[in-house]
Amino acid sequence: MSRHITVGIPVYKGQEQVGKALQSLQEQTFGEFEAIISIDGGDEGSAQACRPFLSDSRFRMVVQPERLDWYGNFNWLLRQPMGDFFCYRQHDDWTTPEFFERLLQLADRHPEAAILYTDCQWHGGRNDLDAAPSIEGDTLSRLRQFIEQKRPEPVRGIIRAAAVAQAGPVRSDEFRALSEVFVWLAKVLRWGSFVRLPEPLYHRLDHKDNYHKQWFDWPVERKRESWSTLFTGLIEAVQPACGTIEERLFFQHFILDRIAVWRPEQSYHHLPETPHESGLTIRSCLERLAKEGHLERWIEPASLASPALAVALSERDRLLEELASLQSANRSLIDETEKLRRPRATRPGDFLRRLLKS
Repeated sequence: MSRHITVGIPVYKGQEQVGKALQSLQEQTFGEFEAIISIDGGDEGSAQACRPFLSDSRFRMVVQPERLDWYGNFNWLLRQPMGDFFCYRQHDDWTTPEFFERLLQLADRHPEAAILYTDCQWHGGRNDLDAAPSIEGDTLSRLRQFIEQKRPEPVRGIIRAAAVAQAGPVRSDEFRALSEVFVWLAKVLRWGSFVRLPEPLYHRLDHKDNYHKQWFDWPVERKRESWSTLFTGLIEAVQPACGTIEERLFFQHFILDRIAVWRPEQSYHHLPETPHESGLTIRSCLERLAKEGHLERWIEPASLASPALAVALSERDRLLEELASLQSANRSLIDETEKLRRPRATRPGDFLRRLLKS
């Protein structure tokens, strides 16, 4: 089966690292890919470092005249014509030669998977291994697992184009979209599972300019406000998958708990380590929801006892009963149709009549 991978490589101030990233693409044992290099903010130094690779017909480069930032550049890449899979490659990352080949083999075995990814080995300032477990099961189970873990590793795998289309663009905010990759991954997860290949085929360089370090020195108030965007984003990502008010109620409180309650061995951009700080974080989350104009996404306890909701729930129950009745009748019709489709020789009545005639 012919498959094609579109690799999106946003680059900004990456002239020292991008060559290794592009070389690792050229060395892939699976060669049916197109690499789109998007140079942000007219960064001529990075463009110069990339130009030698343009002699390879699989590579093309676009220089963005204005600064898009990582999320704007990422979204621009998502809007380009795409193959069967999309691969997001940061300019300071690289992979082993068999990365694409091994993940495509895994994709063949898991057609239900939205993302196939590997473990990630760090270099430079750290040498640990990032290994995020697979996320499988029904849609709500997958979302629950992801919200609990909040791991970014799957974004560094190969992503089915259909899942990318469903997720849409990455959200933007005044904090350089610090947490929005997790929101985007949750939207991708609605399409299908995340399946891990437990081998360190992806490599990252730890250095002082890593994007994920930008928030380390922020004041606590800014960290808290930024962290609240993950709450509103996850609410936005999860609600389309909820079929009942009860499921929405569960997830709104589950997400709030994940954001506002500290647990050991969980990742946080802001640590709510005391009841007081947790309360401030809850307040910040609800204020952020109001600021974004989506307070209707939060179900107030008072609304659960409203006459309008009671009528809506009663109508829902009536429709569910009617649906069950129709499904039962449909199954009966299917059974009857199957009986009519049987060859005449297999009908007991026909067999007896033939015996009597003989």
